[in-house]
Amino acid sequence: MGLMEWRIGLAVAIVAGALVGVLPQARGVGAAAALPSGAGGPGDEGGTRCTASSFSLEPMARAQSQARNMLGRMTLEQEVTLMDGVGQDTAPSGTIGATAAIPSLGIPAINQQDGPGGVGDGVTGVTQLPAPEALAATFDPVAAACYGQVIGTEARGKGINLVYGPTVNIVRVPQWGRAFESLGEDPTLTGAVASAEVDGIQRSGTMAQVKHFAVYNQETYRNSPADDAIVGAKALQEIYLRAWDEIVQADPSSVMCSYSTINGTDACQDKTLIGGYLDTTLHFGGFVGSDYEATHSTVAAVDAGLDQEQPLSTQLGPALVAAVRNGQVSRSIVDDAALRILTEMYRFRLFTDDTTGSIDDDVTTTADTRVSNEIAEEGTTLLKNAGHTLPLDGTGQGGIAVIGPAAQAAPTSVGGGSATVTAADVVSPLAGIRDVVGGRGSVSYTAGLPAPSAFTAVPSADMIPSPSAACGTSSETATLTAPETGTYEFAYTEADDYLPVTLSINGKELVGNPGTPPYSTYTGTVHLTAGRSYALSGPVGKLTWVTPSQITQSIGEAVAAARSASTAIVVVGDDQESEAVDRITLALPSDQDALVRAVAGANKHTIVVLDAGGPVTMPWLNEVSSVLDAWYPGQTDGTALAAVLFGRIDPSGHLPMTFPTAMAHDPVSTPAQFPGVDGDVRYSEGVDVGYRWYEATGTKPLFPFGYGLSYTTFGYSAPHVRVADDDGRPVVTATVRVTDTGPRSGADVAQLYLGQPAPTANPPRQLEAFQRVSLRPGQSRTVTFVLRGLQLAYYDTGARSWRIADGRYRIWMGDSSALANLAARVTFGIARAVTVSAA
Repeated sequence: MGLMEWRIGLAVAIVAGALVGVLPQARGVGAAAALPSGAGGPGDEGGTRCTASSFSLEPMARAQSQARNMLGRMTLEQEVTLMDGVGQDTAPSGTIGATAAIPSLGIPAINQQDGPGGVGDGVTGVTQLPAPEALAATFDPVAAACYGQVIGTEARGKGINLVYGPTVNIVRVPQWGRAFESLGEDPTLTGAVASAEVDGIQRSGTMAQVKHFAVYNQETYRNSPADDAIVGAKALQEIYLRAWDEIVQADPSSVMCSYSTINGTDACQDKTLIGGYLDTTLHFGGFVGSDYEATHSTVAAVDAGLDQEQPLSTQLGPALVAAVRNGQVSRSIVDDAALRILTEMYRFRLFTDDTTGSIDDDVTTTADTRVSNEIAEEGTTLLKNAGHTLPLDGTGQGGIAVIGPAAQAAPTSVGGGSATVTAADVVSPLAGIRDVVGGRGSVSYTAGLPAPSAFTAVPSADMIPSPSAACGTSSETATLTAPETGTYEFAYTEADDYLPVTLSINGKELVGNPGTPPYSTYTGTVHLTAGRSYALSGPVGKLTWVTPSQITQSIGEAVAAARSASTAIVVVGDDQESEAVDRITLALPSDQDALVRAVAGANKHTIVVLDAGGPVTMPWLNEVSSVLDAWYPGQTDGTALAAVLFGRIDPSGHLPMTFPTAMAHDPVSTPAQFPGVDGDVRYSEGVDVGYRWYEATGTKPLFPFGYGLSYTTFGYSAPHVRVADDDGRPVVTATVRVTDTGPRSGADVAQLYLGQPAPTANPPRQLEAFQRVSLRPGQSRTVTFVLRGLQLAYYDTGARSWRIADGRYRIWMGDSSALANLAARVTFGIARAVTVSAA
């Protein structure tokens, strides 16, 4: 088997919507193009190496010819067999979905599995990768290709033909439960990372089903008419569909339609979006599958362009056969759907080179683990480093106090729901730190807060009816009388059913537990006053708690440990980000904020490590010396963390989403915007999503999009811009010189933001290109970006087309979206307006 080395850390520019060195692929033209390879050049910092599989896809023309020949032999019922799922209970052992094989024609099944962050759904013997949001924080498409290769190779080794992933929905809502499995709030970043990941998955011989198409941004009302996204054409095109242009160029085998209703039409039966935009505008040639139970019609769905229903055959099984027989659906529509599916089956050689792997096989490898670990290192984002507290010297002299349940008692390495991946073993932060320090110094551990396993049942004397008298259903009520004043923490456990069960106190929601893996126990904190009575509603028979005195005692133990050490490392985590439920608050669960504050008050060298999939508020930010965001770092959690803490690796992650100061200070802060009122979810912020809103309104976030510190420093020269003409269309070349001005080697992400003329009604600045740059101390490198086509365009709602406006443009370059982190802008003009096309 021939091997090709892919290197993370290469300076890979995003030029005209494609990777430098990656040939954009037109629909239907053979296998995916080659990814960048080679030794990099001066300034490259080693980096991850991943080995590309030599699996060769069937040329598209031949695959289509074979598919047409097979289609000519098939009955209506056999074609429909390709279009519906066999049901989760009857799918091949361990897979989450499948189509049925047709032995009489030699047609194999398509075995399907969740895969945004690795092979999911509880299977073992696979690599638990860092969450996709951590991958996005690398701003590194080559890393994404390696990430995809691990997923695709391990899926194929498990006998899986198709993985559901990557998840490419824009993080419109910071508290969205699935933010951790997405790629951030910006379509340029999402498109670049996702297209490279798709290429990595499919290069390994596994189909990628990119999800979710489209405008899927919440869990609260998902898959119901109440999640009707009322979104304008400009925002739809520029924010929610923009990344798909680049993703389709990666030639994914399939696309998954979403749970959303979009302007009154279910996404899986939206003819304008599927048949119009996806198939006609973008020339997508693969097939469209439904999210699970998201198919709500037969005739409208297939007429719109839905090709496959999963996991059951409710709408596209016998009901579809009947609809064709009675003339409601043309046979040609079914033929076209079957042909699309067959073409991808031949393209991925399911008929001649189908995987023989078993779902029970152990497919993780040392190389896969290395890729996972180095992506976790590269995505770790340094948010604060006052007084250069980091990196630590590695000796542990004076003692290191490691504190927090997430450091050892309950590591938080992965999010919940279908993106969960089961690891055989997770290296805890404590274990990683102790491994580096060894016997050279002292490393202590204190949980600082009770773990849910230490919670006890609410005493009968404090609740009427008593917990023992309740049945534990989700609809019970009770009255609680608080025995003492202070912060209480409640917990309850739910089964794995993706149906949230909510606990409310005095009518205010405290916890929403979706019952998704891997965390079945969710907690919530509330301040109660001694002697007062409170109305509880929810699973009162399942409630456990810890009282204020118990929390105070645990925090006191942490304070004592912090005082006795030269450095305190508090590892905090949010283990309650999951599919099927949105976060109630951006605050950390449990009383972790109080824990951090107490430790910081006892030790001026307090480092906070955040293990979470999305933004959190940080009321203690000004009280601690350093903050590292490790996201959900995957199975090598502590190993990657220790490498950054002790300076073996320079932190080079950058935020793929804005961190607000509070939920009330983000672009979707009204109920009408999220989760919606009376069945409508008003996308009234328009194109001002994420950092665009902060820039447009002058609102200061906690941390801006694109932000990330380093152990070294970087300087940017004034940008230089040149405008040329390419057959009547403008081409803009922008260059900037980046220099490592600090004492050590490091990597930065050069980002280009474009401001368009005022008549376009676009935000002040939008990311249009980026490039990772690895440098040695004193070294400089010139970064060049070339902008053309959609990168310069806006969507003209009146003309219903993309246009490049005439007028004055502005370019900034630097290492975050915040103006203070950008070099002086350059203004240039484009003389005349032109129309451009997507794809």
